Amino acid sequence: MVYTKEVRFINSLQREGILYIGLPDGYDSTEKRYPVLYMHDGHNVFDVNDSYGKAIWDVVGAFKNNSKLPPCIVVGLSCAMEGNQRIEEYNVFPSSLPGTNDTILGRGKHYLDYLLHELKPEIDRTYRTKSDANHTLMMGSSMGGVITLEAYCLYPNLIGRIGCVSNAFYTSLPQLKKLVQQTSFKTIHKVYLDTGDQEVGLSDELGYITSNQTIADEIEKKTTSEQFQFKIIRGGKHHESSWKKRLPAILKFLLSGL
Repeated sequence: MVYTKEVRFINSLQREGILYIGLPDGYDSTEKRYPVLYMHDGHNVFDVNDSYGKAIWDVVGAFKNNSKLPPCIVVGLSCAMEGNQRIEEYNVFPSSLPGTNDTILGRGKHYLDYLLHELKPEIDRTYRTKSDANHTLMMGSSMGGVITLEAYCLYPNLIGRIGCVSNAFYTSLPQLKKLVQQTSFKTIHKVYLDTGDQEVGLSDELGYITSNQTIADEIEKKTTSEQFQFKIIRGGKHHESSWKKRLPAILKFLLSGL
């Protein structure tokens, strides 16, 4: 996989972002069309020089070192960097932050509107994609996992496979639980959820495990074991180094059948 990056100003979000696009090996020598995986926090996916804390998921390495993975195009967009903007964009609901009196208003629908109604059509016009929902994937970690789950629940006709990693569901658990209960999951092909048993972020390990288990229990009622996978990762931490280790197995599950 070879990736490019472009700094652009996103008018609808009123912020700058870096757009990363990874193309499968052999893309230029064939006429094949490919699935597309959209990843949040794109600055932590491809380029260690752009990353927060100099640690990345290393999606390029995941495909390079696991040759049996079905090829796909990977699109990453960097998050909003100022203040609480990332949390605002990565949740459609207001977020309550543990240990503070802060309530962060949700701007997730604005973010998803850009991602799915502006960026996705641009990617489909520019590259040889398979643009249907079954071949459209989304993945993110922490708040990125929150907005990934919400994206499917709100736009099940556009997204068919989702990966939600180390999810910060505790920030708005009642609203998320209700949203999942109201979603049929009839069109989902693959949904992956996980959390580590050593996750420490805005919550502690128990907050991550209990909130993820709550959402997993609701999804499990509506899916089969072939569609849904939930894991509590032994030794899993809230860090890109841990997500890098998990990534090949997650991709294998999400891309299976394509």
